[in-house]
Amino acid sequence: MYDADDPPIREFADRGTLWLLESTSNLRDLVAMAAREVADSLDFERAERVNRSFVPADLHKQEADLLYRVPFRTGKSEVWVYLLVEHQSKPDRLMGLRVLSYMVQVWDMQRQRWEQERPSAARRRLAPIVPLVFYTGKRRWSRVPGLEAVMQAPAALQRFVPRHETLFVGLDGLPAHSDDASPLATVLRVLRMADSDTEAMKAALAGAMRELEALPPEAQAEWRRAAHYLILLVRHKRTVDEQDALNQALADAIVGERHEEVNEMTMTGAEALLREGHRLGVDEGRQIGADEGRQEAFKALLTLQLERRFGSLTEAQRSKIAALTGEQASLLGVQLLDARSLAELGL
Repeated sequence: MYDADDPPIREFADRGTLWLLESTSNLRDLVAMAAREVADSLDFERAERVNRSFVPADLHKQEADLLYRVPFRTGKSEVWVYLLVEHQSKPDRLMGLRVLSYMVQVWDMQRQRWEQERPSAARRRLAPIVPLVFYTGKRRWSRVPGLEAVMQAPAALQRFVPRHETLFVGLDGLPAHSDDASPLATVLRVLRMADSDTEAMKAALAGAMRELEALPPEAQAEWRRAAHYLILLVRHKRTVDEQDALNQALADAIVGERHEEVNEMTMTGAEALLREGHRLGVDEGRQIGADEGRQEAFKALLTLQLERRFGSLTEAQRSKIAALTGEQASLLGVQLLDARSLAELGL
């Protein structure tokens, strides 16, 4: 649920990536990139997001992570998949310790659940945790170091050092080209090029949209999430002067009935105001600063989309939208894709 009083999105890399991976099919594909045999043994269609209320509030503000309960494909057992998205510019030698501390907190949460549900002694079993670090930094990093990398212990005491494996996917280590046709792999290949020159980015975006359009029917459900992520990537990672050309490259790569939908998704806020200006009472000739104008225009478009979806908004709801920062409005626009009511959006 979104709240207008929340702080603005810390950075697109954090929140955008987490939103992309809230899709359990994308989460499955990320696990498969690190350990195919693990992904194949789990039923991600029955995965359940876990409320992370056990994490202290001050720590939660600093981390970008997701926690899921995922059953095995056969039997009644389950594992918990803990995903940490890491954006530091260089590898963290203490990552193994950080991951282990989170795992212990998860197990303690499982123990606390026993106290509430009071299962029989035979059923009091901790579920294993599959930790996965997704690293988007520029420095090459091939694995998460264990505690032995930072533990000062002689050989005779090494057996007392806790050990666990952490799955690892590094954005920089992904191949530029791959036979992997998953929506996630397609999007991540573009994310790798987020800082490339305009022409290279246009080619990457167009190629990604063509890949998404060619996905098999069973994967088409994720095409819209992936397409919207790419649009947000353009908005948050590229300059205002580039955005129209990059958005056009996205839209032009799609043919058929989805072309107009992608055009609507990529439409700039200023264009939206011109199209709907008569409803808003806005002078079409009004000129305002590019950044400020786009933010206000986007919020006006967002208001229209909310009204078309859910009916007229109250003055209080309109005031909440008007008070949003540009990044908060972007996040609300993303959440609108899946929302079933204004209440789910905090409105």
